[in-house]
Amino acid sequence: MARTVYEEMLPRWLSTRESAKPPPQKSAVARWPLLATLAAPVFTGLATAWFFRGRRPALWSKKVRDVMVDEVVTIAPSATLADAARQMRDHNVGILPVIVAGELAGVITDRDLVVRALAEGADPTLTVVGEFASGAPISVRPDTGLAETMEIMGECQVGRLPVVDHDNRLVGIVTLGSLALRSRQEAETLHAAQAVSQRSARAA
Repeated sequence: MARTVYEEMLPRWLSTRESAKPPPQKSAVARWPLLATLAAPVFTGLATAWFFRGRRPALWSKKVRDVMVDEVVTIAPSATLADAARQMRDHNVGILPVIVAGELAGVITDRDLVVRALAEGADPTLTVVGEFASGAPISVRPDTGLAETMEIMGECQVGRLPVVDHDNRLVGIVTLGSLALRSRQEAETLHAAQAVSQRSARAA
């Protein structure tokens, strides 16, 4: 699966911080967050449009449980940003659900590390995940329909959603990548997804 711009940047950021090299100049730091912020919604919209192009509605009966990934790498809010970056690098993921007392308390993404933490000059070896994680994340349930899931992704301009049960316990994650991988052999798929992705791209 293609790596995002944030996943490409994480190894360089991690190795730079761990080797105690001087931080980049302010002008360089300011430029990357701006470019990343502008590019993220467009990438999400284009990826969705590419995957669902030319396909007809027949998967409306399918649920998130049919396509979600149920083996999810998680992290505690007390872990450092460097720990989070290593987890993302080692497991080739761009999002880590933050778990507290067995329940989903937030998420931290590659974008959070690059656009928020790096832009603010946070020390990844001293700063904890809880300071930059997004609380009360948007999530879906295993029985949520794929049409509704795609609407949520498009409207919120996100390509990854945690999946929780009725007790707010994490049971999986659904991404554009998992949708593509798990649905590759299907003859038909969601009809409304392309229109949703176009709205996402226009919002950028």
